[in-house]
Amino acid sequence: MSIQGEITRIQTARNTLRTKAVELGIAQSTARIDTLATAFDTIQNQGAVSATVQEGDTYTIPKGYHNGSGTVSGVSGGGSYMLQSKTITPTKQQQNVTPDSGYYGLSDVTVSAIPENFQDVSSVTASEEDVLATKVFVTSDGSVKAGIMVNNGAVSKVLDTTSASYTVPKGYHSGTGTVSIVTEEKTAVPNKTSQDITATTGKVISKVTVSPIPDEYQDITGVTATAEHVLSGDIFVNTSGENITGTMVNNGSISGSFDGLSTNSYVIPKGYHDGTGTVSLTNDIETSLAGI
Repeated sequence: MSIQGEITRIQTARNTLRTKAVELGIAQSTARIDTLATAFDTIQNQGAVSATVQEGDTYTIPKGYHNGSGTVSGVSGGGSYMLQSKTITPTKQQQNVTPDSGYYGLSDVTVSAIPENFQDVSSVTASEEDVLATKVFVTSDGSVKAGIMVNNGAVSKVLDTTSASYTVPKGYHSGTGTVSIVTEEKTAVPNKTSQDITATTGKVISKVTVSPIPDEYQDITGVTATAEHVLSGDIFVNTSGENITGTMVNNGSISGSFDGLSTNSYVIPKGYHDGTGTVSLTNDIETSLAGI
């Protein structure tokens, strides 16, 4: 059994004990289970109680449990039946009113007014706003007032993108109202421009399914470039669709020269050239011819 099931079982047993305790006059209807256990523990087992009384006498049955087999019998004989008048004051416990010794019974019982300490309402803190409209309660000064709390019953609201929040009205709610949304799913196909996916009026998007990129947007079968073919620091997509950073050296503007006597050529370094560099022949040949 779950913990909640055990709690419910114990509460049901407690309520049964409360009902019986109130009936027996040994505890109040709000008593805790330990108080109830103590109250029932004080009940004495009297077993079978039997007695014989004479006319005009009374027998007080001892307090406690009786097994139902005891008897109280009277001695026959005529006489004057003296009755007693009694007055009692209400208490929080049940009272059994019986005649005193020497009286045959009760002629009348006067129940006094409820004592002041039993009707002390000074601890009441509820105001009209705390009590449901038209329901009556007693205030801390003993006056009777009607509540003014609004009864909203079952309040319901459907939220959407135009009204994303709801202010719950002040007052009582029955607990059956709901605040909800109506969801929808949408699909989109990628294209070369941005798209705004918006909800239909009165609904909220729960999911957007984006289709694969169309084939015409991702055809990279003709790519032949490798990292060496792309300038260093620049990124390109290879035939596998991966982003690759180029490694081609950026030589910028490179210039060089050779003399035509000891060197007949200039080796241009591998990599990118910005087109402004030059390769020139020195005047060493001209100088040599001038000296002939």
